[in-house]
Amino acid sequence: MVKGELSKLGFSREEANVYTVLLGIGGGGASSIAKKAGSHRVTTYNTLENLEKKGFLRKTKKNGVLFYIPVDPATILRGAEDNYRVAKRLVPELVNLQNMRRFKPNVRFLEGKSRVGEIFDDMLECKGEIVGFVNFKYVSELYPDFLESYNEEALKKGKNHRFLCPNDEFHEEYFENNLIDLAENNLLKIFAVDPAKFVFKNAQYIYDNKVSTLSFDRNEMMGVIIESANNAETNRAIFDLAWLGATSFVGK
Repeated sequence: MVKGELSKLGFSREEANVYTVLLGIGGGGASSIAKKAGSHRVTTYNTLENLEKKGFLRKTKKNGVLFYIPVDPATILRGAEDNYRVAKRLVPELVNLQNMRRFKPNVRFLEGKSRVGEIFDDMLECKGEIVGFVNFKYVSELYPDFLESYNEEALKKGKNHRFLCPNDEFHEEYFENNLIDLAENNLLKIFAVDPAKFVFKNAQYIYDNKVSTLSFDRNEMMGVIIESANNAETNRAIFDLAWLGATSFVGK
């Protein structure tokens, strides 16, 4: 029974057998230990060496012959208690390291006009509603082909949108000329806000667990897609708050 339980403390079956024999006889030479344990002498030598490395016995010489003496069994308990204290101190730090990796958001930087177009492709693959802040004047000037293609595909795929944009003459015309089909199919709702008070220098789109930002600066030509459920949820809440506060409605 004891020998079997020792395996739970890291003893091999042979180590448990030799160690319990040592405890019973109080120590001895390899030959006598092997005979008492019923083991081969060479195997017993290896086992005794392993037990010494683990700190469960010490050896000395008597009349020129190696003599093996078992260490007090309480050593096992003290060793387990020491290991527990070390584990209790280290495990929280290890968990923090794991969480840092687990919750690190996936960030994609898109440089150059062609790469920025990946944002529109990514939005078309989303499953839920797309919301965001956008200035169609800048987007249509910088990325006309991407935007036109996006509007057509969004209509075909039935993507739902809610956007906040500037309230000006350009956006009124752009809505009538380019977005009316999406609106008439109940796929687009827009609130237009005072451009003097709310300046949109970047476009931001929030969809599924992603937040994408599109630069309007001709010297930058870049976009960023951040994939993080918590980040997307927070930004969607900010958008909904802004949506509730908007006063001027354009669209159907």
